[in-house]
Amino acid sequence: MRQNITIIGWTDGFWKWIAEFLLKHFWEKINLTITWRNIEKGEKLSKKLNISFSTNNIESVKNADITVFAVPITYMEETIKQICPFLKENSVVLDVCSIKDFPSQALKKYSPKSVLVIPTHPMFGPFISSIAWQIFVLTAEEKDRKDFRYKFLIDFLKNSSARILETSAKEHDKMMAVVQWLTHYDIFVFGETMRKLWVDIKKSLDFVSPIYKLKLSSVARYMHQNPWLYADIQMYNKEILEVHKVFMETSSKFNKFVEEKNEKEFIETIENTKKYFWENAKSGQTYTDKIIYLISKQIDLIKENINWKKLKFENIYSWKVLEEKIIDYKNEIIFLDNWEKLILDEWRVFE
Repeated sequence: MRQNITIIGWTDGFWKWIAEFLLKHFWEKINLTITWRNIEKGEKLSKKLNISFSTNNIESVKNADITVFAVPITYMEETIKQICPFLKENSVVLDVCSIKDFPSQALKKYSPKSVLVIPTHPMFGPFISSIAWQIFVLTAEEKDRKDFRYKFLIDFLKNSSARILETSAKEHDKMMAVVQWLTHYDIFVFGETMRKLWVDIKKSLDFVSPIYKLKLSSVARYMHQNPWLYADIQMYNKEILEVHKVFMETSSKFNKFVEEKNEKEFIETIENTKKYFWENAKSGQTYTDKIIYLISKQIDLIKENINWKKLKFENIYSWKVLEEKIIDYKNEIIFLDNWEKLILDEWRVFE
């Protein structure tokens, strides 16, 4: 018997990945319905995937065995409040929100008592081709983890080589205040500082160190994604304000060290931080060394084979594969003998 699954979508993004993922693994076992406020795009996608499309959220969940909420944080609680009272008895409901405390409470509050609530945070974006080694954070209540439907989800994720982290919603949000907020904040401030200084990014790469390029790549990666999502993460996690306070205090402290030319306290502070990281994150040096080594090996391979033998090139986004001879390599651009130009960062190079 086929399971009816409804995905409540809102904007372009992760919910489309969920739809394609479910079809890839369960197409013979499910009837999939998607909802979206953009009728034209929704109908176009539903035809492409051969699934059902609805603009009526409430009607679409009344017979759903599984309902997935994949809407922006801003509208999550309001959407849950409107729809959850109409969920099918004994069904399963999930959300994929990157904040877990208030969505978890809302799902429990507004869903029928018989509905199994599995708050979920997939810790990756909609560009991956496999969930192998990807992290899924699950914050279901202890009693719900004994349910056979929950165990089915766990078994499927394990069999797919995904990494599973079971924790509470509050603990999740405390960790995300650091893992997400502190990372995003640092990157956005870094990028905005460069913009205000009008740094010539291309020219700065002439002076590049591997670590600077890794940092710059991270900034560019985040800047090309949806700022709405990052704004929501900053605004709706209650745990963030304490992290924000400590960050600003620390930033001001280092600024004062420099203004006063206080080398002693500057060095002592770094030494204390160094000790903390050595005890808790020893692999950091090894991890970055490995990335730098792999980049260097790729460049060496390219330079050694200019006007020599053919190499293979695989695009990291489209998986397109080429096998061509290199005629030149300048400023991270690979020039092939078929007149194509490849940006090194977008291609894997191998013999």
